[in-house]
Amino acid sequence: MRKCSKTIHISFWALAAFFILAASLSLFFKDNGLDFLFSNNEIGEFAGSEEVVIKEAVEVEKEVEWYYFIASGYSANDPVQGTNNITATGKEIKQGMVAVDPEVIPLGTKIEIKEMGIFVAEDTGGKIKGNRIDVYFDSKEEAKKFGKRGIWIKIADGGYKLADLSDNEQYISRYMNR
Repeated sequence: MRKCSKTIHISFWALAAFFILAASLSLFFKDNGLDFLFSNNEIGEFAGSEEVVIKEAVEVEKEVEWYYFIASGYSANDPVQGTNNITATGKEIKQGMVAVDPEVIPLGTKIEIKEMGIFVAEDTGGKIKGNRIDVYFDSKEEAKKFGKRGIWIKIADGGYKLADLSDNEQYISRYMNR
């Protein structure tokens, strides 16, 4: 019984010493201007008695989703592509229009192509499926110069999200290896 009481006695005094040390350290920090560690408000004691004045409010941009697409250029005066001057929506084709898969991007949707600007989805095409997009150019030379490349787009209309492209890698590998 004596061994057990010695163990309890030593444990009691070790625990008491720990609490005394913790209390003295908290008093030391509180007296040295670090009482903000023990404050419950967000500003702590740094605010002191001064009034906090907000001089400028900054609007935080909401999260915008960018989507990866394979883009190619096309023009109305290229008979090989089989295009005419009327889009799938019945409008005359012009600069700033793109051909899309309407199951992914509804016709009439405004999209932003990174580093190119705002375009309107007004046309469709036989090879435009999934994350494919055709960008209209006024001349065959501009379309050829644009070629086929990967681009990033976002919906400029707001409120609409693109259809799920969970097999995005499948489209990328299929169309980039052509």
